[in-house]
Amino acid sequence: MTESQLKLSSYSDLVQVISCGELTSHSNPLSEITVVRNGVNASGVYAFASLMGWDMATVANALGTTSATLSRCKSKSLSSQTSEHAIEVARLSMIGINYFGCIENWNVWLNTAHIQFNGRSPQLVLNSIRGRELIKNIIKQLKHGFTA
Repeated sequence: MTESQLKLSSYSDLVQVISCGELTSHSNPLSEITVVRNGVNASGVYAFASLMGWDMATVANALGTTSATLSRCKSKSLSSQTSEHAIEVARLSMIGINYFGCIENWNVWLNTAHIQFNGRSPQLVLNSIRGRELIKNIIKQLKHGFTA
């Protein structure tokens, strides 16, 4: 097992990591709404980035913010919009890691150009709702044996 696989096995719920334990991937949607309204703590985003092996510029882009904003808010709560993006990226990453088998494979797939993304990498659309839906749908298709 690689280091990130070991880390992930002890933190297999990335929603719990990114929300600093306030939520899990099985939390009640109303609890999630409350946490999003109050904002997730930026320290959870830093923990998520470390676990995933992502630099802060990559994480900031995925969340639709800047690394400067994340740095300024390191010990504070993020905006509700950024918090919602953070939870969604964590959920999607769990789906990707589950399908691809480990963080490294998920990261490789995210950073590889694909025909479904007009020859660009999925990482570039991670910051939008539609982009995350597209990624999720493509993973579903891959699970069912569809290829492009």
